[in-house]
Amino acid sequence: MPWDSAISNLGYFFLMFDRSEVYGPMQVSLYNQVNAISLACSTGLPACLELTKGWFKQWMDNPENNPIHPNLRTTVYCSAIAAGGAEEWDFGWEMFRNATIATEADKLMYALACTREPWLLKRYLEFALDPEKIRKQDATSTIVYIAGNVVGQPLAWDFVRERWEYIYTQFSTEFELKQLQRFKEDNAHVGFGSGTLAVEQAIERTTANIKWVAENKESVMNWFNSQSQRQEVV
Repeated sequence: MPWDSAISNLGYFFLMFDRSEVYGPMQVSLYNQVNAISLACSTGLPACLELTKGWFKQWMDNPENNPIHPNLRTTVYCSAIAAGGAEEWDFGWEMFRNATIATEADKLMYALACTREPWLLKRYLEFALDPEKIRKQDATSTIVYIAGNVVGQPLAWDFVRERWEYIYTQFSTEFELKQLQRFKEDNAHVGFGSGTLAVEQAIERTTANIKWVAENKESVMNWFNSQSQRQEVV
């Protein structure tokens, strides 16, 4: 298979040319290949799906040795998990939990939202609000990723509507506010009905949380520092 052969040899080319004038054009070429594979997989091209599933299976068989090129992992992970079932999802979840590199964790967090199994997406939504499983600062990203999945969009919308009370009391950063506003805009066509007021209250509450943090962060930090110093003296 041409793609398989080309990608498997990329490591050699990077090693040989990473300090030469060839490196720039080679990066552009790789970017184009990633886009081509991503497009092919998103349209359901069988050859692409078989390729990504094969790579992912190799990784599942040997978790300590990931054969997938870093630049292709987002596409491969998403495609393989979308085409797979609980076994692929659970493996991806385990790798996400064990990831020590932030960029790798982000790729897996996104890919886990690609599954087409509603029950797995519902479970992932529940995980999003459990800080023991997913960091609080990643909760909104997880929900937005799931909402970007055709299967997950209505599930995410129902989930968020049911949990406004909890969600809006937790948000306290500018990034979270933007994500909340984006979620509202992306789902405006669905119609908020009786949930409209709750949405507006969530955004207002988040804005208030951000303002409070900005105004009190320094004094709170000073207080904790003083307590730490006092304990050291004692």
